[in-house]
Amino acid sequence: MQRPSTLTALLARTAAAHPAAPAFGGLSWREVAAQVGRLAGGLAAAGIGPGDRVAVFLPNRPDFLLLLFALARRGACAVLLNTRFRTLEIGNLLARAQPKAIAVARDFTAVDAATVLPDPPGSLRLVLGMDGLGEGTLAGLPVLTRATLLAAEESPDSATPGAECLTFTTSGTTAGPKLVLHHQASIAGHAADVAVAIGTDAPGAALLAAVPLCGTFGLSAALAAVAGGARIVCLEKLDAKAADALIRAESITHMVGGDEWLLMLAEAAGGRPYPGFRFTGFASFHGQAERVLAESDALGLAVRGVYGSSEVQALFAGQDPGGPHRAVGGGAPVSAAAGWRIAEDGELLLRGPSLFDRYLGNPEATAAARTEDGWFRSGDLAEPQPDGGFGFRTRRGDALRIGGFLVSPEEIEGFLQSQPGVAAAQVVEAGGKPVAFIIPGPSYDEAALMAACRNSLARFKVPARIVALAAFPVVDGPNGPKIQRAKLREMASA
Repeated sequence: MQRPSTLTALLARTAAAHPAAPAFGGLSWREVAAQVGRLAGGLAAAGIGPGDRVAVFLPNRPDFLLLLFALARRGACAVLLNTRFRTLEIGNLLARAQPKAIAVARDFTAVDAATVLPDPPGSLRLVLGMDGLGEGTLAGLPVLTRATLLAAEESPDSATPGAECLTFTTSGTTAGPKLVLHHQASIAGHAADVAVAIGTDAPGAALLAAVPLCGTFGLSAALAAVAGGARIVCLEKLDAKAADALIRAESITHMVGGDEWLLMLAEAAGGRPYPGFRFTGFASFHGQAERVLAESDALGLAVRGVYGSSEVQALFAGQDPGGPHRAVGGGAPVSAAAGWRIAEDGELLLRGPSLFDRYLGNPEATAAARTEDGWFRSGDLAEPQPDGGFGFRTRRGDALRIGGFLVSPEEIEGFLQSQPGVAAAQVVEAGGKPVAFIIPGPSYDEAALMAACRNSLARFKVPARIVALAAFPVVDGPNGPKIQRAKLREMASA
């Protein structure tokens, strides 16, 4: 089957193959395609067309996906914004992206859009009210309602493979946030590749869209569900009890998530296994892979490590579900046209059809992100796996340079987390020595833990100090919360 090169082609293929099958929001795939056509017509009537940008400030709900496809049909670009962002962050991103309109959900109780939008709103001329509320104004701008948009005639297809499709926002944990721009061909083609790799094209497949759709982790999974014709169930807020209920009620088979989310879900599940799971893509944001794997296996979540980034998209690679590296991020690329190699300094270099076009408004960073022969510098350290594929070790800036060796912090963190009384651990370098931060459990004994380190680890890997914290410092990124290792390094140095 021909690989789709636009989001319009991707949706049309699914609607033709599964016209009456349930899609999302109570709509069939035929109805989704029809609503997208009318939404695109409403956008055209509002003067939004090829080359324009529209900021999307929406939670995980069907309208997010409908609007994304409608913008693509118009040849317009969606600037995806995290609903946890506030005025300073929103204002900065809007100033850089210069969108003509912004889509908000005024009935989303977690965010008061009126207090978040900057004043004055810069390039913005219009608000798209993707909710059931009526007309009005927001931040001094007219609101075009969802009902008005849907009342329009279907718009002709203006999508092209090379059109700007969307931007992801990087988390900014190691550098300032960037707007990562992808063309339609990279987004649509990657969705089709992932669908085959994770089985969203199989009968009965159903995805729980819990991870934010504004980030590549959540969106890559959702678009793979669209590509495969799988049913999508949206979860507006990360609520483990609600997710547990939906998984059981909706016969969910597919999901993605980080360690913190999967551990929260395990607690909500209360030891009751989930029947029918086929795939859970796991990313270890907090270094608790072994614990996550044990608890998830008990629930039947079919967890395996995956790898990706905003630049190459999430689910770029995945581990063999029956292989020995199931807990490790990485594996083999989902696309036969993608490639990887390890540079002399251990950095993972990537290329393939899912690669981003550029960092919007930042040609210097774009140039620095690629080698002279076109490979993307991931900023991650990785190693080849004996049975094929690669295994993620750590972020390049997080590697510990101690005792004359380059050491992954996960080596020490894994040992610490295997000891009694340690719920979670993070290790950073300060003054040429490792410093450990741990979240203690009920039986924590610092002296016993330090003794265990001296008995079991090479001398240069033994933490110079172990610091107990109630919680790690985190930043709310578009793919979920991530630990601020830079903040931990500051704390260690102090």
